[in-house]
Amino acid sequence: MLDFIRQNIFCGVMVLTGLFFVVCNFIVMFSRRYRKSHTSGIPILGGLLIAIGFLTTPKPFKWLALLGILDPSICGIFVSFYYGKNENAILEKRYASFLSEKNYDPVREDDDLKIVSRIIYKDREEFPHEQEFPYVTKKAFRLGYPWALIMVTEKDGKRFLILDTGTEESLKKFDPEKVRILPFDDEEIVLHDIADYLEGEVVIRLVKKTHREKRLEEEENAAVEVELRQFSDK
Repeated sequence: MLDFIRQNIFCGVMVLTGLFFVVCNFIVMFSRRYRKSHTSGIPILGGLLIAIGFLTTPKPFKWLALLGILDPSICGIFVSFYYGKNENAILEKRYASFLSEKNYDPVREDDDLKIVSRIIYKDREEFPHEQEFPYVTKKAFRLGYPWALIMVTEKDGKRFLILDTGTEESLKKFDPEKVRILPFDDEEIVLHDIADYLEGEVVIRLVKKTHREKRLEEEENAAVEVELRQFSDK
């Protein structure tokens, strides 16, 4: 055993270092789940170091490199990739029954408006989080991090903001008890502590786009159309 350790010192250093990062990722995962903290782990690195370490050992032990998949961040990356690729379809299905029941007006886009949010997190006031979204009704957008979902809807000439804080468990599971429907006739909504994981002040505003912003969008859209046309010609 001692001979094996002496001959594979590099493996030992890599595995121990990797285990340190794996344990840290587990601590972060449980901290975010049960203590509602906003800390982030170091993805992949722990599992990668473990795999590299065991791959340097003699052949009978190389299979131990598979222990690298114990790093929870690796599974998290695959889950994130799945949701990122299918998010629009998942969200449409999530709200299909809700929107049908409320009978809101059809989808409408307004190129002159944008939705702007600003979050001042509790105990992190010096780092406000700002986001911008296009004005598209009945389309969900991620708000903040950890994130909630917001959606603007219209009905009978009135505007509403749908705030959905039931996103901790799964995007596929819709909980109507965690959904708030707020009048959005004014150009600004100010909220506080909308969820355990999203404490602080949240300001959501409707803002008119400037002529410069609209011109830049038109130029970007024209450039994309040109690229698509060139690609189709090939």
